[in-house]
Amino acid sequence: MKRIIITFLLLFNTNAIFSQNVEELIQQLYSDVHWENIVAVDEIIYFNIEEAFYAIDELYDQKPPIVQSRFLEALQLFGDPLLYDRLIDYIDRADDFINEEFPLDPLTEKVNATYLLFTIEQYQTYNYIFEIIDRDGINDLSPTAFNSLDIILNNVPSAENQAKNILISIWENSTNNIYRSLSQFFLVKKYGAEMLDRVLTSFTEDEYLPIRISALEHLSSFNYSELNSLLKTRLIIDPSSMFRDDIADTLLEKFGEPSDLKAVLDYQPTEPDETTRSLMGTAIENFIPPKPGNLSLLAHIEKLISYTDELYEYQWILPDDIFSYYIDKLNELRAYIEEENYEIACTLITETLLPQIEQDMLDEVITIEGYKFLHYHSIYIKEKIEDLIGTCQ
Repeated sequence: MKRIIITFLLLFNTNAIFSQNVEELIQQLYSDVHWENIVAVDEIIYFNIEEAFYAIDELYDQKPPIVQSRFLEALQLFGDPLLYDRLIDYIDRADDFINEEFPLDPLTEKVNATYLLFTIEQYQTYNYIFEIIDRDGINDLSPTAFNSLDIILNNVPSAENQAKNILISIWENSTNNIYRSLSQFFLVKKYGAEMLDRVLTSFTEDEYLPIRISALEHLSSFNYSELNSLLKTRLIIDPSSMFRDDIADTLLEKFGEPSDLKAVLDYQPTEPDETTRSLMGTAIENFIPPKPGNLSLLAHIEKLISYTDELYEYQWILPDDIFSYYIDKLNELRAYIEEENYEIACTLITETLLPQIEQDMLDEVITIEGYKFLHYHSIYIKEKIEDLIGTCQ
């Protein structure tokens, strides 16, 4: 009971202090000292103090532009019904702000007000964004001007191409790597594989690692047909050890075919960075072949037959007679599936193939790599059969 009382008193005291601070902040809005107004409204915005709305609304017209600019952000936060009219008026007066006691750059203020108009789905003043980019260049953009480009791209059809071209230019030429990364993201989100050539260039040539990492993610989402071979090349030559580890993980987790495991196995001992070499070794040790996506049952068996050829080529299946045994059994399995003898096919897997794979692993006539592909893909095929007939023994 005593703890409950103490907790209540603490909460009551905290709320009382907060209420007192809120009143002090609101009173500070009435000060004739401009920086006090600005500090107060910044805290009101940060803590989302809606009780201050009426004071800000009442005082707005009495304040100079340097304070009005901050008041407008608060009014937007609190859903001021007069926000549109106030923003348009602010833009109309902006050319005179250079002559104020505390001068403001007119074009910057028009851009800031335009961004607030965007938040209420009013886009008619978008051209100020392009004006400030023309004036300041792509390397000196404010966050407000930069973020406005994505809004224009998606909401102003007549200006879409202009915003698109500026974002491409930022992606390819800006000295601001954060803006470059975001430009890549905005453009790929909007245009998808239309950006393929630029994404490829970023993946292979960009010096900024986060952009290369994002490019890999985009190429994967595009289902780029040459990604597998490209990754095997970059695994060897990419300058970042951390990214080489990401590439190895992608080969194993996204693709996970025998040739992918072989590529990582062959490269791993030569990796110059000790930590990355160790991480790759752990990934190899923990590797489990991924389930193939959207393959029919018959196509999956065909793939496992093809894999078995590769396992033999890589000497993951050692004696010729063991290789021939698996090929024969898989062809037998395929025949049962073609005849829709699913129960016999399932029995072949559970009573013949899986026990033999275990025994061959113990006898060291297949390697751990060969074992993983034969074992797990046999399990995956069995699961597909069970989807058709229910659990089989």
